[in-house]
Amino acid sequence: MTEYLSTQPPVVPVVRQWNERASRGVIAFTAVMAVALLAAASGWLVMAIRDDGAENFVTILGHIGAIGLFLGAAGLFGARLLTMFPRAAETVAPTATRSVDSEWGSGIRLRQESSLLSLELTLAGCALFGFAAWWEWHSGGTDGLLPFSRNNSGGAIGALVFSTVALAALVLMVFARFARVRWELYPAGIICRMPMRGVSRIGWSEISSIRGDVCKLSAQYNAAPVVLATLTDSSRPAKHKLFDRVGELGIPACILRCDSDLLLALVKHLLAEPDSRDLLATEAAAAWFTGRYHQLPTN
Repeated sequence: MTEYLSTQPPVVPVVRQWNERASRGVIAFTAVMAVALLAAASGWLVMAIRDDGAENFVTILGHIGAIGLFLGAAGLFGARLLTMFPRAAETVAPTATRSVDSEWGSGIRLRQESSLLSLELTLAGCALFGFAAWWEWHSGGTDGLLPFSRNNSGGAIGALVFSTVALAALVLMVFARFARVRWELYPAGIICRMPMRGVSRIGWSEISSIRGDVCKLSAQYNAAPVVLATLTDSSRPAKHKLFDRVGELGIPACILRCDSDLLLALVKHLLAEPDSRDLLATEAAAAWFTGRYHQLPTN
């Protein structure tokens, strides 16, 4: 048992390489959108409580769909707003949790930022509202889920298409929930679990260096932080097309809850200090991956 297991985890100095701080304008816009969408959901809820169209079951379904749509959308903006305040985000959602591997024993799993539940609720609401709007018009209802200018055959067909597309997207999102890649750290090394491609195990002795870089995550996010572990086997093919490179294993800091610069500093520390790796098997490991523990500035 090393000295690391009998003492508190060390505070690691963090050098800022990536600027992920949102501007005040972005924060304000995100907050306004979250509040506005919650207000819209409340409006539809009031309509449902007042039994607006209570004799028409389809209209009730439409109201439920609209409430789900706006609540889900508000959740998306709310989750995004939370990430702009790291200390609060760490309190609400852990950056890392305990994990146990059949071969390597205890370690930690790096938790990902996730808005899947809100997105699924939004898509489910879209699908239900669109179908209810089409059904209500097709059955000759007069409650008018469709806007007055679209309360015709064209609007009804558009609502049905909208519903079908949302339902298809919802199925894909549910599939994505079970196909998510996971990254785990153990005293023995790093594990990347890819449900569709198996498990990649990289021992610490197989890593020569750690560096920070960026990747293109989307058209709007083309400088997403990624922690790259350069391998001693420089010919190892990239198993994850987006984050890995030939001879390098990528850990996408951009989609993880842990602060990107902190994650880079900790992985570098683990590589440079072999004795510190035993910390990953202890209860204190999860707190070690928080900015609060390392007293990172909030600005």
